[in-house]
Amino acid sequence: MTVIIQSPIRTILACLMLLFCFGYGSYHLFAQDSGALSRLAPVIRVFDPDKNESTVASLLVDPKSTDMKVLLGLDPSRRPPALQLRIVEYSYPGKSYSRPQAVAFILVPLGRHKSPPDFSLTMDGALLHQGEAVLREICCVEAGGKSQTTQQIVVTVPIEMFEQMTKGKKIELKLNSESGQYSFKLNDYQKKCLAALAETIK
Repeated sequence: MTVIIQSPIRTILACLMLLFCFGYGSYHLFAQDSGALSRLAPVIRVFDPDKNESTVASLLVDPKSTDMKVLLGLDPSRRPPALQLRIVEYSYPGKSYSRPQAVAFILVPLGRHKSPPDFSLTMDGALLHQGEAVLREICCVEAGGKSQTTQQIVVTVPIEMFEQMTKGKKIELKLNSESGQYSFKLNDYQKKCLAALAETIK
């Protein structure tokens, strides 16, 4: 992996966490045709030969935050949130770049959901997008070779709307699920991640 960074340790940690969050069971997926793509915030590109698909993603959890410690299990005094906004990403077929049609926000629930939640996305107080999220099952391999399937909630946003979002000052994602209502107001670090990902879109 080629790393282009301003803060090496912070970016390397974020890239490693992205590999973990993708849920792949083998690092061979990232051995080639991968790298850090932005100087604004950690953004990596990974290629999955099994799917013949490239994914460009940014981790929305600040490596310096207490949320990262909870994610890594390093803060036993805090319980992980019931739902965490974790990754923003887009994909395209093969290794040669092609402009994506949409960008996906990946949320990880603590408990499994039986039905996909509804969502709404606002920018500076105005409704930008709304719809129904998608539930995605990810199989990852734990230490000792034990397999465990985890669940992700995927909120898809058309590429033009995503590019518009990067210009907003206040961005909020709301979900209405079977376990309750959730609101995510993007902080400065997360908005920087969005801008960094947008920088890779041509």
